[in-house]
This record gives sequence, structure tokens and C-alpha cells, in this order.
Amino acid sequence: MEALTLWRGVEIWRISTARTADLDELSSRLDEHEQARAADLTDADARRRFIVSHGVVRRVLGRRMGVRPDEVRIAAGRHGKPYVPGRPDVQWNLSHSGDLALLVVAYGRSVGVDVERLRPELDRAAFARRFFPAGEAEFVDGSPERFAWLWTRREACVKAAGGRLAQGLRLPVNGPSPALVRDPAGSLPGTWLVLDVPVPPGFRAAAAISARTLPTWPNSTI
Repeated sequence: MEALTLWRGVEIWRISTARTADLDELSSRLDEHEQARAADLTDADARRRFIVSHGVVRRVLGRRMGVRPDEVRIAAGRHGKPYVPGRPDVQWNLSHSGDLALLVVAYGRSVGVDVERLRPELDRAAFARRFFPAGEAEFVDGSPERFAWLWTRREACVKAAGGRLAQGLRLPVNGPSPALVRDPAGSLPGTWLVLDVPVPPGFRAAAAISARTLPTWPNSTI
């Protein structure tokens, strides 16, 4: 697990979900609902990835809140965005693909994160032409790297807003990082600061943060 300072008051954690050494410990931190979800996963790799990523979420949030990991309460809002009830200062989001997970945590600002493993065998050009803004569809031009780059930015904004994917398909997200993103049509509300996240080769990732002035964490080192 590696921590990065992504932006003022924003932290991101890169998590390898291939780890197995502390799997039982991480599993014991999950609540009943999470343990049931893990048990329902028949694929051993998928179950391990779920346990590791969600166990680390509880570890990080517990440290932020000054409680044990198993005392962290997690609920789901509209469209499934997770949050900590009664703690609007603790904003976070999780994404995973393959054996890599990303957790973003911010102080009092909505955040979203997305990571995607590149899949060159999939032809995304037709999808981009149908749903992306015209200039972005031309930019993709059949490139899996470019598609994933735009897709993770778009998905991060949707997750930060707590919206539905359909609301963000035409969101203009191209440009250098950090990029200030807003939907001119108003389908996805809000203005978002979008940043590319450094990840290992074969992945692309991005995070989106509410573009209001960002405060810093009190006692920000954990």
C-alpha cells in the first residue's frame, strides 16, 4: 500500500490486491454486509481483491477518524456512492481493476476515482464515436490507451458527483492534468478538478475533486 498526496487536502492510496499475507486480518475488519458479499464471490481471486481493497479502506478511514477499522460505518447513497454517515468531513471513493485498487480520501470535498486495466483486444472506437464528444472520439482513433485515459477521467467525475454513468458520457474531459471539467449541458452537476493518477504500466487512472477551495486535513500525516 502506497500513499500519494494528490492535491491540497487529498490523499490517494495505491493498493495491490494480490497480497495474501494479512488476508484473514483484513477480512475480520469487514462488517457483516461486506463479509456476506465476499462469501458470495465464487472466484477466489475476486474474493481476495474484494477483501483486500475494502479492508484497506477501513484501515485508512479508521486512522482518519480515530476509531478501529471495524467501527467505521459505511453506507451507500443514491446510485451506490459510499459514504460515512455523520462524517461529511470524511469523503472517499474506491476503484479497482485487476490486481490494483485506488482509494482517494479528501477532507470535506466530494471525490471520485477510477482505474482501468488496458484491454487492447477490445475495440472502443465505435463506442467513442457514438457517445463521446466529437473531438474526443477523433482523439481516441481506436487507441486503447487514449480511450482508457478519457474513460477514467469521465468515470471519476461521475463517481465524485454521485451520478449515473449515462450523465457523464458526453462530459468534455480532454486536456492536460490537472483539468477543470464542467458539463456545459448541465447533465452532470458540479465543476471538477480532474487529475491523472500515476499507476503501473498497463493501467490508466484518474481522480476528480470538487473544484471549490480545498482545505487541508487537520494533522494530515497518518
